Amino acid sequence: MSWKRGAYPEFTLEDAVAVLFMLQNPVGRKTISETLELGEGSVRTLLKKLSSLDVISSAQRGHSLNEKGRELLEGIQNCFSEALPAGEVEGYPAYALVVKNPPEFKSIELRDEAIRFHARGAMILVVSGGEIVFPEDGRPLGETMPGLAEELKRKLSPGEGDVVVVTWAESEADSMKSTYHVAVFMKGECIPGEIKSLVR
Repeated sequence: MSWKRGAYPEFTLEDAVAVLFMLQNPVGRKTISETLELGEGSVRTLLKKLSSLDVISSAQRGHSLNEKGRELLEGIQNCFSEALPAGEVEGYPAYALVVKNPPEFKSIELRDEAIRFHARGAMILVVSGGEIVFPEDGRPLGETMPGLAEELKRKLSPGEGDVVVVTWAESEADSMKSTYHVAVFMKGECIPGEIKSLVR
């Protein structure tokens, strides 16, 4: 790792997206740092950059999205939901989110993307006939993992045709970020240019 300033962004686009979702309610720098396993310096830099875009407000209780920030997040939420904890898969913490109006995709390619981004594994599922199923053969997730299927329906309320991304990793942070990575990979056009510019 180069010590030169600016040689590497200290955070990824996935970190920036995760922070936008986190800032729907006031949150402190320490919480962001612990949740995302990012150094406090990196979090400070990210918040400073978001502040310069005029999308967050800072107060005693922490940082949160202002009106412009909420509008920006709404645009992202039209494409994919917040990543939420989904219990454990194979003994690892799992996270899940919904991708709306998904483009054509290959499940194997998306699983590879998740694993490239520190996941131990991933499931790419679709909602068909009101059930969460494996797209390859239409097999309902509820047949093999009824608990997870119920959890996903309850937490995410996915709609017909939505893709449900579930990833699991060594840590909660890696699990959450690999889930966002798949969403960004599928719907990168939904991330506003000014957010992408934070990590260029």
